Amino acid sequence: MANAAKRPYLPELDIVRAFGIMAVVMIHATSSVVANYDHHSTLYPLYVFLNVFSKFAVPVFIFLSGFVLFYNYIDKPFTARTFGEFYKKRLSKTLVPFLVFSCLYWGFTRLHSFGFTDIKTFIGYFTNAVFLEKLLIGKTYTHLYFVVIIIQFYILAPLMLYAVKRLPWLGKHIVWIGLLAQWAFIYKLADAFHLIYRGSYSFTYMLYFAAGAFIGMYYIKLATWIKVSKQHATPRKITAWIALWTLFLTTSMAEVYVYYRYLMEGRFVLSPKLLELVNEVHCVTAGIVLIQLSYWIYAAWNKTIVKALIHIGAVSFGIYLLHPLFLFAYRKMDIGGNSILYHLWVAGGFVIAMAIPWLIVSVCARFRWHWILFGPLPVKKKRTAVPEQTGVQA
Repeated sequence: MANAAKRPYLPELDIVRAFGIMAVVMIHATSSVVANYDHHSTLYPLYVFLNVFSKFAVPVFIFLSGFVLFYNYIDKPFTARTFGEFYKKRLSKTLVPFLVFSCLYWGFTRLHSFGFTDIKTFIGYFTNAVFLEKLLIGKTYTHLYFVVIIIQFYILAPLMLYAVKRLPWLGKHIVWIGLLAQWAFIYKLADAFHLIYRGSYSFTYMLYFAAGAFIGMYYIKLATWIKVSKQHATPRKITAWIALWTLFLTTSMAEVYVYYRYLMEGRFVLSPKLLELVNEVHCVTAGIVLIQLSYWIYAAWNKTIVKALIHIGAVSFGIYLLHPLFLFAYRKMDIGGNSILYHLWVAGGFVIAMAIPWLIVSVCARFRWHWILFGPLPVKKKRTAVPEQTGVQA
């Protein structure tokens, strides 16, 4: 493998992150519609499609985390000092924003639910076992579980890198090992240890991290298979690209259909394990497809749009942390019973939840303390490797 220090910076990955955060916001912007809107409405299937199709969002961010970490570190020596610097750099820049927003959201929800009586009662919300339990599993607000998962992967990643470096054959089989670990946890260990919130544990997503790690390790060899262009096109590669996109579209639409039937009839037409497999193929192929799309967009689209997408991707951690607050406030708006206004209101929720957090995080990037709230944000300097940022960015 090439020396990691000489590996090029891949700005296309920030475009993937941009699509990832849009998918996250799309899920949250349409969730209440899918749950509460008239199921027999003409546009109801569209809302189900937008919500379910976007379910690749969190797995794709985890996929990118594995990609970036293994791409940057697979060739670097791992000493005790390297381990220490790795943990310090990532955990400090992820853990601090997580703690800050966990407290902010917990305080906000307590005030919304119970109002403010006195300072002692308010402080008491943060000094009981319930808060600690919710904090540890990322449930002080619905979306914060993801940051807990990323922190867990940051703890596991150096150990996985060390294992792959000591036993190189593991790298070639890491995807299958990740799949087995994921299924063992979901269908055996989670129940054995009575873990109610399995989505708060990294092993629930091990396949996606492992798939990203595999591509990150062997990216130099795989790049020409991933990039879709006339320059790289051969009969074998064209066949592989068609197979990939067919798998992605087929599993995506199958998952949409299954959930639509469930919402309409109250039952799943696939078994839980088969549905889990469909979802896994959907999410893994989405990671690769989005990388392909991002290469094309970076090369062919208008440069202003490309720069905007790259910036959205680079600040996606901050957008992720902030957007539920604005969705919550936005949904307090009374729009009456007009159906046209309702659909515009739903679209407006997506726009508001994307645009305002993007603006706030962009403004905060000018201040030195921004890492306390949002971790590292883009700086105007030349980078020679994949950006090693935090949260939904790495």
